[in-house]
Amino acid sequence: MKKIADWYRKQSDTTKALIWLGIVAAIGIILRWDYIMENAARGFEFYSRGGD
Repeated sequence: MKKIADWYRKQSDTTKALIWLGIVAAIGIILRWDYIMENAARGFEFYSRGGD
């Protein structure tokens, strides 16, 4: 854990912000996975029917 903490401290503020954004985005995707997959499947069905 110390290696990760040292590596994190060495990063620029922009990189730190992007790391946190990535973590938050991953958590959001995990929490909403069923909804995301349901709508992705619905989207593919729309195009497989010819866009009706």
